[in-house]
Amino acid sequence: MTVAPTDDGPRASGTSSATGLTLFALLASATLTVMAGATIAPSLPGLVAHFAGDPRAEWLVPFILTAPGLAIAVAAPLSGMLVDRTVKRRVLLGGIALYVLAGSSGLYLDTLDAILIGRLFLGLAVGAVMTASIALIADIWEGEARQRVLGWQAASMGVGGILFIGSGGLLGQLDWRGPFAVYLAPLVLIPIVLRAVPATPPRPRGPAGAPAARFPWRHALPIYAVGAAAMLTFYVIPTLIPFVVAELVGVERASAWTGAVVAASMVASSLASTQVARIRRRLSPHAVGAISFAVVAVGYVAISTHLSIVPLTIALAGIGAGLGLMMPTNNAWLLSGVPDAMRGRASGGMTMSLFLAQFSSAFVGGALVAWGGLDFVYAAMGAFAAVLAGLLLLWARAAR
Repeated sequence: MTVAPTDDGPRASGTSSATGLTLFALLASATLTVMAGATIAPSLPGLVAHFAGDPRAEWLVPFILTAPGLAIAVAAPLSGMLVDRTVKRRVLLGGIALYVLAGSSGLYLDTLDAILIGRLFLGLAVGAVMTASIALIADIWEGEARQRVLGWQAASMGVGGILFIGSGGLLGQLDWRGPFAVYLAPLVLIPIVLRAVPATPPRPRGPAGAPAARFPWRHALPIYAVGAAAMLTFYVIPTLIPFVVAELVGVERASAWTGAVVAASMVASSLASTQVARIRRRLSPHAVGAISFAVVAVGYVAISTHLSIVPLTIALAGIGAGLGLMMPTNNAWLLSGVPDAMRGRASGGMTMSLFLAQFSSAFVGGALVAWGGLDFVYAAMGAFAAVLAGLLLLWARAAR
């Protein structure tokens, strides 16, 4: 394969266009998804205090944290269609530039409404970055190499989450605006993307005069559902686990221990993601999903039995490992059955599914707590994961 120069930079025509810098650029772009939400969590008390004169502050400030998730879900399908119609690198660069501008808006905006609008634009940027980066990976790598890179992408998101959330916490001790400075970091990615990511032109949709290919919904929708279910079960952890930890170690030590147990889950997720390509040599994606949900089910049922803090950490690490196996497997599974010209649309649909599930997890968890308490939530999520594991096992047998 060859790489020919164009007005937009190097153009990829196969896996030979990939370099270490290309890989770094796309993996680093994936970490921006994690930065979008939790990075500013340490700013929330300071935001409430700073805007104490605004009677809406108590309920509007938490929405500033969650608003990007909803905007990502809305923007991702639109970004996917754009990715399929133009040079993917342009979408990625535009998304990074908007990300820096909108993400750092809390450094210089001084009304809650303006900061909220900035957070919504941040969600639009993340939708573009995530959709373009997945589609670019699908263009540049093939077969097992693609599976491996998607695993590394998921792993880098976990590592990035630990680094950026930790940085936000340190900067938040200085001033409530401090964590917003973390969003300036992706500026360094722009020249790297320009240099290393190929400017692949949009692929033709078919021969001239031929009827347009139809999107393979029968292939995609079940995979979207699996991804959404995985995200829904996993995101009960950061929304409710602090209350479990507080019961175990006391309120005064809950913050530090919560950070530790969530970090253990993210580390386990990252490590598991790096092994996906090796596991997929032996197992179908349905089987990987069944095993992943089974591990998640065991972890949640164990949590519901009032574990002490160390076994709780181990259980959460197992849940993280289950998600780490599942997410890159789902992405590769989805892309394997989608025409090249529709990869952006497929990636946008997956991103929408994941972030709708993430956004709704707080409401689902809250409703389950109101119904039966914390122990009931984790038992219910364990049962839900077990049912999904069984369904995927039946699917694997039918596919075989």
